[in-house]
Amino acid sequence: MSDIEANQMDVPGYRLVRPIGTGGMATVYVAMQRSLERQVAVKVFDTVDVEAIARFEQLLRTSARLSNPHIVGAHQIGRTADGRTFHSMPFLLSAELSRHNLRSKPLKVAALLREILDALAYAHRRGIVHGGVKPANVLFDERGHARLADFGIARCAAELGHPHPAAAGYLSPEQARGNPPGQRSDLYSVGVLAYELLTGALPFQGEDAVATAIAHVEQPIPRLPPMVGAWQAWIDKALAKVPERRFQSAQEMADALSAIDGLQESGVHPVRNPVRLHVPALAVAGAALVVAAGAIAGWATWKHHRAPVVTTSSAPAMAAVSAPTAEVPAASAQPTAPETPAPLAGRVQILIAQADALRAGDHLFSPPGDNAAEQYLAALALDPGNPAAVAGIDAMLATLRHRLDNAWRDDKPSQAMALLKQCDLLATHAGISASRDWREQRAALAKTVGSSVATAARNHDAKRVVALKPLADALPARYPAGFDPATAEREATTLAAGTLLRDPNGPVLAYVPAADNAPAFAIQRVEVTRADYAAFVQATHRPASKCLEAYNPFSRMQHLTWQNPGFAQGGDHPAVCVSWDDATAYAAWLSKTTGQDYRLPSGAEWLRAAQGVPRESPCRLGNVDDVSRKSAMDNDKLSCNDGAEYTAAVGHYAPSGVGAFDMYGNVSEWMAGGSAGSRVFRGLSWRDGSHQTPLGRQGTADSGVGYTNVGFRVVRVIDPAHTAPPAVSGH
Repeated sequence: MSDIEANQMDVPGYRLVRPIGTGGMATVYVAMQRSLERQVAVKVFDTVDVEAIARFEQLLRTSARLSNPHIVGAHQIGRTADGRTFHSMPFLLSAELSRHNLRSKPLKVAALLREILDALAYAHRRGIVHGGVKPANVLFDERGHARLADFGIARCAAELGHPHPAAAGYLSPEQARGNPPGQRSDLYSVGVLAYELLTGALPFQGEDAVATAIAHVEQPIPRLPPMVGAWQAWIDKALAKVPERRFQSAQEMADALSAIDGLQESGVHPVRNPVRLHVPALAVAGAALVVAAGAIAGWATWKHHRAPVVTTSSAPAMAAVSAPTAEVPAASAQPTAPETPAPLAGRVQILIAQADALRAGDHLFSPPGDNAAEQYLAALALDPGNPAAVAGIDAMLATLRHRLDNAWRDDKPSQAMALLKQCDLLATHAGISASRDWREQRAALAKTVGSSVATAARNHDAKRVVALKPLADALPARYPAGFDPATAEREATTLAAGTLLRDPNGPVLAYVPAADNAPAFAIQRVEVTRADYAAFVQATHRPASKCLEAYNPFSRMQHLTWQNPGFAQGGDHPAVCVSWDDATAYAAWLSKTTGQDYRLPSGAEWLRAAQGVPRESPCRLGNVDDVSRKSAMDNDKLSCNDGAEYTAAVGHYAPSGVGAFDMYGNVSEWMAGGSAGSRVFRGLSWRDGSHQTPLGRQGTADSGVGYTNVGFRVVRVIDPAHTAPPAVSGH
């Protein structure tokens, strides 16, 4: 509703100025009470239904009888000129809790909850259940004290089919099942509110109101972040699915906060500062972020080492905050005297002693609630600048900085990321020298990480780019001039044809891009050498296969093997006298060695990798049958001289278009597929001359027989399950 429409609405005794909020089935306005000329808030219910009006007015009259400093009272209840119910109440300048952020102020959260629970304890003693505790119903007065509004209104609106949009996030499990709320339902909602204030998120969420309600019933209670871990036991009890396992009264729930903030109440209101969330205080209240959170965590240990609390009463302090306590009328409460310096100093000493012991045991940041970081930070929250606590944090920072260096050196970016966050946290509370040293180390790391990301992107090492990205974003990394980090991952995953790749412990490969619906793959840049094959035989003890020389029936009597093919070879010559079975066994061994998927190429893959050989003299393109081969029986010799009578060292002649060598000449190569008696090999060899087509040359042989002119190379599978290997540079 606009300001103009507000001015036109007739609310007897009030002039509506402007709307300030709406939800469920009511709208709240800033208004002027004509008789007293005072500013108030007026809530007008939207319904004109007779039954609804009667129920709202009954609830409002009941609430009007509640007189508590933490409950929003009602000035007047009436009806508008068109028959709708309204009620006026104090206008609170600081507005509702939903507009404030207490995530970094757990001490203020505890103070706020005490005031809300005080209001609920007062109402519950009078048999009144709120039924809809949520941020929109927690308001603040001019002194910053919390006030709870709308007792019973949210429940009534829901029953009439007009629930508040945010109500499902705060419903107790019994309400989610459709049962009426009880006092312990209100306490559950306070637990939800506490979780949200501490973390910035609701404990249970769903895609819609129904899913959220189901989550309250079925999902386990989530864990809090470590720096507010001391709240976990309190939250667990507050959000218990069964009401009997929750706090049994608002007073018990408030008393249990003493294990967190060190104050003991049991109906006693200690002298302390109010929550103070009104506007003038907001600019001042943002000081201690992690220190306050650390203090909360550290206070969890005081239930075991608690100094006595001085009060005006001679009665002993309450023994266990978890024990049910009887509610004490507010009128009988006596204020607690401020804690004397001596107990405070004792608590600080205990925290530092515990922190020193935990640090010596290497419990720096774990386990939650019992680690050195939380104890030191808790000590600093109570005694800012304490030299012993600062010295402890400096020592921790030095240790973690050293571990960060090691994590980066050992190529463990995820571990480095965790250590970076821990160092950042400690550095904000460390001494001047330690903080300066950390800043310098951090700047150097940012530059190193930036260079590493740029190098990985240039090398098309997508895995490394992805692994480094979280650390690079967190620093943030400092990249070399001209490098665009936004395109790093895309560049790393976009490989050019012929890009050299290599798995650890694997051969150098040439990348062959996808084409015409055929997937990409990487082919070994050169044929498998005698040295490569010797390493395989040594590792597997594979026996040599029978070997023959093509078109020479007498070779059966020569006992040829890959070690003795009948001519001299060096370790860098292609392995020959290797059967198809031997070649597939080698590929399987290589797959196991590298942890990746290697196999023989298909005929189509081999042809794709072989395309693009330059148009030159056959003897410049490869090792083929020419005048260098001294055979009087040969009538197919080429007239040129390639310089090699038999095999030549791999990588000596012109490469194909993707950079794969010896696709033209040297040895023919085994292909994948075929049958046991008919395995395919392709390509020219050192004994193939002018009558052979360079890329069309193809033959078949038995699986278990090797030949003096047939070798092999492998391909590396690249698909969604097998990403490309890291890029390398080399020759």
